Order: sequence, then C-alpha cells, then structure tokens
Amino acid sequence: MAIFKPEVKASGSFTSFEGICEVGIVGFEDKSDNFDWADLLLEITVKQKDSDYDRTTTIKGSFEKENGKIVGGACLKRLYQFFDAIGCEAGINVDGGWEDANGKEIKNISKYLNDNFLKANSDYAPPMDFIGYFYKEQPKTPGGKVYSRMWNKFYKNTEMNKVALKKDVNWMKSKGYIKEMKEGDIPNNSNGNTLSGSGLANL
Repeated sequence: MAIFKPEVKASGSFTSFEGICEVGIVGFEDKSDNFDWADLLLEITVKQKDSDYDRTTTIKGSFEKENGKIVGGACLKRLYQFFDAIGCEAGINVDGGWEDANGKEIKNISKYLNDNFLKANSDYAPPMDFIGYFYKEQPKTPGGKVYSRMWNKFYKNTEMNKVALKKDVNWMKSKGYIKEMKEGDIPNNSNGNTLSGSGLANL
C-alpha cells in the first residue's frame, strides 16, 4: 500500500475563496481625509464564509462639481448602491457633508455606520448577509505582485442575487473593468516565487 501525501498548493493557487462568496461586514472606516485626490474613500472590512482572514474593499472617487456644489460622480452611485444593500438611508449633501434621512448632520460616518449597521457577535462571527465577487487581479506590470480583490458591489445573500451578481461581473469583465487572472496563469516575481496578496481594493 502506497503512502498518501496530500497535494500542497502553491501560494498563488486558486481556492474556494474566489468567485461569488458569502460575506459578513465587520467594520467601516472613512479614509477620505487621508488622500488629496479622494472626495470619498470608505473602507469596508468583511469576513468571508469559512475564512480566517478579513478582507477589505473600498468605495472611492471624486465628485463632479459645479460652482462648488456636488452634481454627480460615479463613486456616489457605488455608495448609494451599497447603502441600499445594507439598509442605510444616510447620504452626502451638495456641500459634501454627511446627513441621515432626516437631514441631521452625521459628524463621523465611520462611527455612525459601525454603531448602526454591524451585526458581529462576541465571537466575531457576523451573519453572512451579503454576497460579493472575489478574484485575483492581473498585475499592472509584467511580473508584478498578484492581489486578491473584492469588487466593491454588495448584494443581499439570495439565490436571485447570485444570478444578478454573476451577470454584472460578466459585463464588467467584458468591458475590461475587472481584469482577472486565470488559473495556471499567475506570474512570478523576480526571484521566481509566485506571489499572492491578501489586500483588497475596489476598481
């Protein structure tokens, strides 16, 4: 009888943590003031089902303005899609300030979201209320580091939404907005070691 040894996967191997995964939100942090170019940078920390590691994604960008007043911006659409998913009725006024649904000023959006929209229990096990799409992103330069990323669009965890998420991701891929590595096509760094990152960001 032969000795059995389980296959050891390389660090850059694809796992069950790519693709559509169930997630629970464990934290929010507003980092808008940390970057001159960002009118909005909201970092969302999640835990994937069956994973021991936290992942983060961001909703970020600049506002479109006229005469100093906000008139639009793609990042606002992403923000409100996310707020709709979590049931948050807060938002940003034309002057760039945060308000709740009654027009009351929100001085600290991170605290507001963490106080009102987290369901993590004492065992740090948030309910898997949402689904998101995780993938290994093609490096911007040949031989560059490969990062695991989460597309910054959340859906409530239903079978119908899994179909909708897959459709949206396929469209994003077809337009080149999601540039995903394929299995067996992971580049090496200059030392010949396959790399895999754990940080996440948005597109």
